[in-house]
Amino acid sequence: MARSGSDASRALKVEILLRIEGLGEEAARALQAAIRPDDATAPRWMRISERVEDGDLVLELAVEAGDPRRLGSLRNTVDEILEYLYSLLKAIEETTKTLKQPGAGHGGTRGSR
Repeated sequence: MARSGSDASRALKVEILLRIEGLGEEAARALQAAIRPDDATAPRWMRISERVEDGDLVLELAVEAGDPRRLGSLRNTVDEILEYLYSLLKAIEETTKTLKQPGAGHGGTRGSR
């Protein structure tokens, strides 16, 4: 089936919204700062933005998908961001557990005076 000129010239745009809820303002801002460098290195046809809303981290990714390979690139970017966020969240969780343990002050010397 032949496409009309107007259909062929219209670019496909794909947008993805990721919301990580319940982080709290401080953790959400820390994750936002960690992800921000990816924004600067994104190709010109891909847009990555992030914001903090009510303690949630909100990420928006969008591509003008004129080339099908761009969809693969978008998927890979989302995978990388999710893996990175998972690693950061696990590190925060482990650090929080460690700091809550008795005697876990700086250098493990809390209460030794």
